[in-house]
Amino acid sequence: MNREISLERFAAIVDAYGASPMRWPADERGAAEALLAFSADARALLDEARMLDGVLAAAPVEVPSDALVARLMAARPRPATPVPAGKPRSIFRELISAIWPYGSPAIPAGALAASIMLGIALGSVSEIAVLNGSQIAAASGESEADERLIALALADIDWPEEWIQ
Repeated sequence: MNREISLERFAAIVDAYGASPMRWPADERGAAEALLAFSADARALLDEARMLDGVLAAAPVEVPSDALVARLMAARPRPATPVPAGKPRSIFRELISAIWPYGSPAIPAGALAASIMLGIALGSVSEIAVLNGSQIAAASGESEADERLIALALADIDWPEEWIQ
């Protein structure tokens, strides 16, 4: 497929794949070589890429030390510990380790339980306060004002006409 490419696209190809046309994408190689034939800017970009390729090829490749390999291997993610032979696998344990792979799930489970208990405690206390408030309001005859406040707090947009002043 011989189509024309822009100088910007040619620069992106050379930056990504280097100066060797054999490494360029096959569907753009012909257009890139055609651009090289008539564009001095493209040839300059290719010369810069050749110099960079030469510098990278001349750089020494060092074998990593045993200490570095050991540190990398120790830091890698590990599969779940194998189950000893004859011991059944626990689906529940597998599910928990899939959900929380960061060690013991006791801390997040405890935080979840504490937040649930706090929510239940606050919900029950606030309901008692609402009941006591409505009993006080009923005794003092302020139930219409309370209804307005409740409707306002619940964002009730269907107010009766007498509420709109």
